[in-house]
Amino acid sequence: MAFDIAHVIPDFGDVEGETRAVRESAALFDFSFIARARVSGDGAIAILERFQPRSVGDMVDGTIRYALRLGTNDVVEADLTLWRLDGRTFEVMSGRRADIAALAALAGPGAAVVDLSDASAIFAVQGPHSLDALAPLGDRKHLAAIPYFGHAEATVAGVTCRVGRLGYTGEKGFEIVADKSDAARLRAALAQRARPAGFAAADILRIEAGFILFVNECRLGADPVALGLERLAPRAVANSPFRLVAFTAQPTPIRSPWRPEILYPPARGEIAITSACTSIALRGRTIGLGFVHTADATPGTRLRGGAGTFDHVSVDHMPLYDPAKRRPRGPWSPAATRTRP
Repeated sequence: MAFDIAHVIPDFGDVEGETRAVRESAALFDFSFIARARVSGDGAIAILERFQPRSVGDMVDGTIRYALRLGTNDVVEADLTLWRLDGRTFEVMSGRRADIAALAALAGPGAAVVDLSDASAIFAVQGPHSLDALAPLGDRKHLAAIPYFGHAEATVAGVTCRVGRLGYTGEKGFEIVADKSDAARLRAALAQRARPAGFAAADILRIEAGFILFVNECRLGADPVALGLERLAPRAVANSPFRLVAFTAQPTPIRSPWRPEILYPPARGEIAITSACTSIALRGRTIGLGFVHTADATPGTRLRGGAGTFDHVSVDHMPLYDPAKRRPRGPWSPAATRTRP
């Protein structure tokens, strides 16, 4: 099954409160809809470099890399994370089951692919106090030592997990991967320490942080350059005349998650809006992501809002929240890393 918003919990009754919890303290997301596979063997590097365009042979054990799944003409179909466990073993995570099936089709002598999707529970604890939330359930010093885009095996609430330091919110946080048989126990323990949040909050947070959602931003056949992700596909050719930009618009109440039912390539002076939300961190401003012609991509450019969907649309800087992207990769405070009695 491909990722489908209908199959995730949209909210727990207070989208604004759930979103604020991530920006101000810590919140818990259930991302168990993500597909996951393990690739192992002497040929693992070779099939992963056929599967996606980034080099993986230079990855250090215990690190994570962001990557893209490309289709015909270098069109971006989805984004992925690649986790290196050791010299011969990797894990791949994607929002699409189709990607895991395509990876499995590349298996052969020297490289095995095991689909772990149905056996996985994946949670995210996100927010500036996520270490404080997670540490009482495990080893604070061990968890604090995990670097940004790194991972390690850890015991959380008595459950053996793989914990990665990354997230989809623009804040510090962890992703926690465990066996599905431990899901209920782990979820209950985490929910005592971090406020449960739904996908509506995740959508608002990732738009504020300028992150794509493949079911939104990959609908117009954009290549890596159009998405601003050319660093992830150095050999890809720019085929699209469009660029993804962040925008602000006249305040319009938006129920998250939002996406247009119909999406057309933009004409000059127009924006094809792919994502939009009422921003919590930016005090109720209407913001979003969308495609414009390259000539219209300069911040400050005023645009028509695509079939009259939004008024007073203006290109803004990407991302709108934390432009230097310091918050998620910053170190934990000294107080947060100290072992507590």
